[in-house]
Amino acid sequence: MIEGMTLPNFLTLARIFLAPSFLIAVIYHYYLGAFILFALAGITDFLDGFLARRLNQYSQLGTFLDPIADKILMTVSYAVLAAVGLIPAWLAVVVISKDFFICVGAAVLYFIQGEVNPLPSPWGKQTTFLQIVTVGVVLLPVAEDAAALIAPWLFWGTGVLTIFSGVQYIVEGIIALPPSKPLEKEMGRRKNNRSLILRRRLGRKAGVTEEI
Repeated sequence: MIEGMTLPNFLTLARIFLAPSFLIAVIYHYYLGAFILFALAGITDFLDGFLARRLNQYSQLGTFLDPIADKILMTVSYAVLAAVGLIPAWLAVVVISKDFFICVGAAVLYFIQGEVNPLPSPWGKQTTFLQIVTVGVVLLPVAEDAAALIAPWLFWGTGVLTIFSGVQYIVEGIIALPPSKPLEKEMGRRKNNRSLILRRRLGRKAGVTEEI
C-alpha cells in the first residue's frame, strides 16, 4: 500500500471518482445507474468511517479528504439534479452555497491560524444524511407515486436543515477566529521578521566570503 494511504482513504478517493460517473448517468437520464452509483458512494462513506474506527487507521489526510469527498458528491448531485429538473433550483443553490461558505471560512481560518480542524457537528451530519436521502428518493426507480408525495417535504426539510447547520458553522467559525491585531503593528512585526531573516542571510554570506 502507498505510504500514507490507508484503506479508509482509498474508499474516500473511490467516492470522489464516482462523482463524474454519477454526473454522466444523470445527464443522459440513466437514473437507475445513477441511483446505483450514488448508493455505492453512500456505502463507501459508511465504510471509510467504520474501518477507520475498527482498524484504528485515522489519518490527517482522511480528516480533510472525507469532508471534501462529501462536498464534491453533494455539489455535483444537487447541481445536475436541478439542471434536469428533479429537484428545485433553490434547493441546489442552498446546498451548494452552504458548502461554498464553509470552504471559504476554512480557508480564512487556515490563512490566519495556520491550521484547521474540520470536525463535523451533529447538525452537520444530520444535514448530510437528509441530503443523501433526498437524492436517493428522487432517483428511486420504484414507488414513483410515493416518492412524489414525500419529495416536497424532503425538499423543504433539507433546505431548512441545511441553512440551520450552515449558520451554525459560520457562528462557530467566527468564534474560532483569534483576536484581531492592529494592522500597523502586524505589518511592523512582519517587516521586522523579514529584516531579521535578511540580516541572518547576509551574515552567513559574509562568513562564507571570509573563509574563502
